[in-house]
Amino acid sequence: MFNANLKRRIQLAAILVAGAIVYFWPHSLTDRITENNSLFVTCTTLGAEDGAANNDTQTWESIAVTKDILSLLDEHTFRRNLPFSGSSMMPREKLLVISVYEGGALIDSVIISDSGELSAGGTNYIMNGADAFIGEFIKLIEKAD
Repeated sequence: MFNANLKRRIQLAAILVAGAIVYFWPHSLTDRITENNSLFVTCTTLGAEDGAANNDTQTWESIAVTKDILSLLDEHTFRRNLPFSGSSMMPREKLLVISVYEGGALIDSVIISDSGELSAGGTNYIMNGADAFIGEFIKLIEKAD
């Protein structure tokens, strides 16, 4: 009896650990953005100047997904957030919105805050180095533009 209960507890613990590993497994943006897609990108820089709010927005339309863009997307992974953590997105200075199109139809949107929050498919994630990713991504799309 004791061995059976112990065995069940060990199995339950193993299932919980495996579930946590799958839940927090890193994802890549290349799962959402492929070479066949085109992108519409908006980057909003937030700030204050002379005591007034200052929002500078840049947009790029019909950006073709290049191998350099795919490589950058693959380098910067993101993972699920804790289920009980706050779900609001609080950028420090920048907010990047990537709208993904295939054949002229919108298929996905990814929103990335420079503070590390990422929203995709209605789910919140965390991206380490999001500020650096936003800077590198903008450089690549400006070069491609």
